[in-house]
Amino acid sequence: MAISSRGAGSAVVNDINVTPMADVMLVLLIIFMITTPLLQQGVFVNKAKAANAQEASEIEGEDATTVTVTRDGAIYVNKVAVPDDVLLEKLEAQVALAPDKPLFIKSDVATPYGRVVELINKARETGVERIGLLVDRVNQDGSAVGF
Repeated sequence: MAISSRGAGSAVVNDINVTPMADVMLVLLIIFMITTPLLQQGVFVNKAKAANAQEASEIEGEDATTVTVTRDGAIYVNKVAVPDDVLLEKLEAQVALAPDKPLFIKSDVATPYGRVVELINKARETGVERIGLLVDRVNQDGSAVGF
């Protein structure tokens, strides 16, 4: 079986040209690299690291209450900034919605310890029974889990 050519010097190319596909993939990679940080939800804090942290599956629930304390001491209840004078009322409202659910506290590693203790005391005043402190889990050698 012979391959015929139509002109002198022209040959049939049996290879797939992957250059356009590689260009498209690089453009998609750049788009994902730019948009992924913008999709981050919640308030970012640099959490403390712990080697023996337990998993809390309840944090993924829609009715989970998360209180975040930033480095400068600002408090967020479920991603909404809350001033100190309204914090007790906001926590009471959250406890009324889900009294059997735990309260999760996420604090920046540079937040003063007294600020976190103050928040735990206020949560206890509102009737919260279970309080969980969120940390980043690390292996015994100090490397991050899951990376």
